[in-house]
Amino acid sequence: MSKIKKMSHILIALLLASAAGGMVWYYVRINTPSVKVVVAAEKLPIGSVLGPQNVTLRDYPESVVPRDAEKSLQNVTGKTVVSGTVFPGEVIRRGHIAADTGSLKAVLSFLAPGREAIDLPAETSTGMRGITAGDRVNVFTEITIGKDASAVECVAREAVVIKVPPVAAGKDNSLAASAPATKGAYVIAVTPEEAKKVAEGIVRGKKFSFSLLPARGVQ
Repeated sequence: MSKIKKMSHILIALLLASAAGGMVWYYVRINTPSVKVVVAAEKLPIGSVLGPQNVTLRDYPESVVPRDAEKSLQNVTGKTVVSGTVFPGEVIRRGHIAADTGSLKAVLSFLAPGREAIDLPAETSTGMRGITAGDRVNVFTEITIGKDASAVECVAREAVVIKVPPVAAGKDNSLAASAPATKGAYVIAVTPEEAKKVAEGIVRGKKFSFSLLPARGVQ
């Protein structure tokens, strides 16, 4: 009986200690100022255009929130990730994103220095999936080789994708074309010589397509 009584005293002491600890935690929590900050709801590769499905608000202790943390969903919607991949749960900071106009220049200099950015027609490769900024593609279009003859030619090799079209809400923004592009288009970085060929095809109203190349170092 004495052993059982001793054990019961230990259990009661543990329960009281747990209750006290819980009360302390609750007291500290309600007395610690918190602030809502914008965090990534999913993995956001560089070049991702942020939509409501990509970010969310979360309470953080004010003392640990970075000074440049974004605190409004409205402030980040439509902007582009330019500093590198942002991971789920990571606080979105002003240095992570840029307005669309300036971001293209930043992404271009980061991913493909020395190349030119060029927009492909909106209907280009709308059925392709899994394309993200930084991927390399070969770009093809139809060229005229005679009065009634034409052929498909590769007009840009190892072009670097620097922007993909936005996709429908609720889908991964890093995917190129889970749905047909309705706003925007692929933007690729090519050499000046290749830019002339691509531009000529666009002026002539030609359609373009591309093939995704394996990542460097992958056989």
